[in-house]
Amino acid sequence: MRRAGIITVLALLPATLLANEVTRARYLMGTICEVSVPATARADEQVNAAFDEASRIEAMLSTWRETSELSRVNAGAKPSTELRALLVTVLQQARETNGAFNPLIRPLIDAWGTRGSVHVPTDDAKTSARNATSLVNAVITSDSIALTNGAAFEEGAFGKGYAIDRMLDVLREHGAASALVDFGGQLGAFGETRDVSIADPEQRKTAFADLTLMNESISTSSGSEKTFVANGKRVTHIIDPRSGDALPPRGSVSVIHRSALTADILSTALYVMGPDAGLAWARQHGVTAIFITPDRALTSSAPGHGLTIRKKD
Repeated sequence: MRRAGIITVLALLPATLLANEVTRARYLMGTICEVSVPATARADEQVNAAFDEASRIEAMLSTWRETSELSRVNAGAKPSTELRALLVTVLQQARETNGAFNPLIRPLIDAWGTRGSVHVPTDDAKTSARNATSLVNAVITSDSIALTNGAAFEEGAFGKGYAIDRMLDVLREHGAASALVDFGGQLGAFGETRDVSIADPEQRKTAFADLTLMNESISTSSGSEKTFVANGKRVTHIIDPRSGDALPPRGSVSVIHRSALTADILSTALYVMGPDAGLAWARQHGVTAIFITPDRALTSSAPGHGLTIRKKD
């Protein structure tokens, strides 16, 4: 069993491990994925099955791979039944968040170069990319999804969440009584209560909020890990699909939900909305969210998770 260390990929600190629990790690989807299960005779079988499922999801969704199924869909191929159902779900989430989350954001990512050499796009390039991200460019039929006008899917704000949901399902199917999946900072768990700390976005080794998690996932979006200067202003790698602009650093947003996919999507959407509009949306939709900004902490539906906000020194 490993000793908990500090995760700096996102704004969560490691959840507590349980007594007699084993943890294994593997590099997947460009980050470290850890799986913890009770130390039984089947532990290795269970963990390996979960990792195999994550590898399958990566092969399906990673647009860093030209051979992935999602890359082929972006190039005009017909999706499998599983992928079509997932894409229908994420497109519906995009509509429900009024485009604050948009799985068709890839043209804007390319325009800003946030996957490699970052640069500020021209107004014409940004306008063209915004037009390509319009949800009307994803044409849904009874058995397929066709893309038009240069639209392309990007899995960055939903891929890990979907993988966590599937990994937890596989762990249950293989008889795990409890489990914790830590996928690059997004957590998903079942079977036992877990103590979780959200880091201060400005001091990521320092806990700012403590809470409990059970049969749920928590996802945190923060722009503090990757910033650059655009037109004299510091901005982050997170792009607002509605305006086409890279957003400024403004703390973090954590979302707790029974679905890791939904938590992944909504943490991004609420960060894009901003603290005030995001909090109003979360309260209207009954979403448990924690906003941490440089000068305040805001919560929605947080009671029931034992939430404690720590004061800054």
